[in-house]
Amino acid sequence: MNDFFLGNTAVPALLAAMDALTLEQDFQVFFRKAATSVCKLLNADGAALILLDERREFFEYQLFEGDQEERLNPYKGMRFPCDQGIAGRVLKTKSSVFVSDYSLDPDAMPDLVKGGLVANFVIPLISSDQVIGVLASSWFRQPENIPQQIFALAERIASQIAVACHREQLENQLRSLVSIDPLTQLSNRHGIMQFLDQKADQLARHNRSFALFFIDLDGLKTANDQWGHETGDNILRDAANRLRDVVRKSDCIGRLGGDEFLIIAECNEHSLTILANRFIQALRIHFGNGRKRGRISASIGIAFSPVDGTDPNKLLRKADAAMYSAKTEGGDRFHFASRASACEYEKSISAVDIESALDTDEICMWYQPIISLRNKQVIGFESLVRWKKSDGSLVGALPIIKAIETARGDLEILFGNWVLQKAAQQISSWKAQNFLHDIHINISARHFLHPSFLQELHKIQVGFDNVCSSLIIEITESAMLDDMERARRIILRCQELGVRVAADDFGTGYSSLTYLKCLPLNSLKIDHSFVTDLPHNQVDRDIISGIVSIAHALNLLVVAEGAENEEQLESLRALGCDQLQGYVISQPMPLELIMSWHSCYQQNNMKPEERSLSLAKLKAHSKHT
Repeated sequence: MNDFFLGNTAVPALLAAMDALTLEQDFQVFFRKAATSVCKLLNADGAALILLDERREFFEYQLFEGDQEERLNPYKGMRFPCDQGIAGRVLKTKSSVFVSDYSLDPDAMPDLVKGGLVANFVIPLISSDQVIGVLASSWFRQPENIPQQIFALAERIASQIAVACHREQLENQLRSLVSIDPLTQLSNRHGIMQFLDQKADQLARHNRSFALFFIDLDGLKTANDQWGHETGDNILRDAANRLRDVVRKSDCIGRLGGDEFLIIAECNEHSLTILANRFIQALRIHFGNGRKRGRISASIGIAFSPVDGTDPNKLLRKADAAMYSAKTEGGDRFHFASRASACEYEKSISAVDIESALDTDEICMWYQPIISLRNKQVIGFESLVRWKKSDGSLVGALPIIKAIETARGDLEILFGNWVLQKAAQQISSWKAQNFLHDIHINISARHFLHPSFLQELHKIQVGFDNVCSSLIIEITESAMLDDMERARRIILRCQELGVRVAADDFGTGYSSLTYLKCLPLNSLKIDHSFVTDLPHNQVDRDIISGIVSIAHALNLLVVAEGAENEEQLESLRALGCDQLQGYVISQPMPLELIMSWHSCYQQNNMKPEERSLSLAKLKAHSKHT
């Protein structure tokens, strides 16, 4: 290589890189220009930017440029320890390394050898006397003889890249300071509101819906007063981590300030309750130990666009108002911003209404089948409360349960005992007809831990012949965690009476593995939120697979709930679930339809299209009942 080349190629390349650094604000554009100059200078096939992480433990491939960019792109994002590869050698010595035969180098990386890398020139990127990464020029053919002056000029351009890298890192840090909450590392108010503006505009242009979940923690002030602000800060960090774990990749989460969080989720109206329940479950936080224990929950307000409008600030105010409504009703619940986006459970029902309905026999039980995934045979039914009002309208379980749980006095206990008696009567009636199926019933945390619960079970054992063996009690995490030792004793006593106990909504809480290890449960029900996106959501598949493995190791049966189609059914079967419940089999139905539905199911082995027909009949029936 002669002096003419040095004067006509090398120097202009260096000047071009320096001009780009001065004029170009976009780092990626700058790197492309600078790396192109290096490739031209060295007659290399490509160049890669490889940077150290914040802890200076790993190198990571960040950007590529050159004729062989497509060949290098598969390595984007690849990480390797900082003491490995030629980059590791350069980090130690702070000196450039040229390798003319890469495959023979002791520090060669097998993946790059397989990729056809022949030669490599690795330059340290030094800023403030510290290596922040390397620039690796690559040849996939034998390079020409390169004069030392050319290597030196390439190093000069690399120094400009190092300056730009350092500037970009500082700017990122500044952006973080502006938009990141230092306590939780979530987006702060500025960051989340900026994202909301962008998201609202983007989705409005494409006519797509989204929801704001305005979250306020219940009980944080008390925790701060009784345990100190350090405990309060730990709770906030814990809450942030729990929300991170349950939001989807497409959702955005931020801390508005104090104990308020905001989640922006692109979704349809059907998904609102699924997501809200997931957040409510995640934020049931127990802290402390012994007698000094506390519990945090959350109140959530939901605004849904476009139903509740499209203006971001107005949506936020509506979600805030809905959250306040949820909090004034005792917290640990969610409310919708408007009636238009509200579901059935938002209807105002009082404890007096429930007491009156019980007196007039308007409260009844509906039943949803549970099948074995091994042979698709019906093995039981979940009993679900309904209110068939005198005007013919039907009220679902959620508003009834909400009214009962917020009622003063012993209505919750009395109602729970009524459910136990109803289940016992139904099992006894079915046994007399040789209809041998289990009944699952839901028991509240308060009722489960109340002395009358075991007393009522004992009455059932004495008053009914052999019904306890067909009775399964479903309890949630809160019932088990409020008093773990007492819960263990109650479960053991249930089993002595022949009653089985299942953990309901498993996987949504954060102490699930703790109580699974400590409590002698018989089965668990995987929460429907993990089933909704099957079979395409790999994260949900992995979670379910892990739950099944742990449950089977502990000799527990696994019931999956919420399956709505054949794909989900087959996916759950493949993942090892034992039993299944969901609309793919049947929606809940009144008692009078059970026998005819079951006969049809057994006779036809219920092919998908036949199940659909059956479902249509049930829907038609429910409209008239």
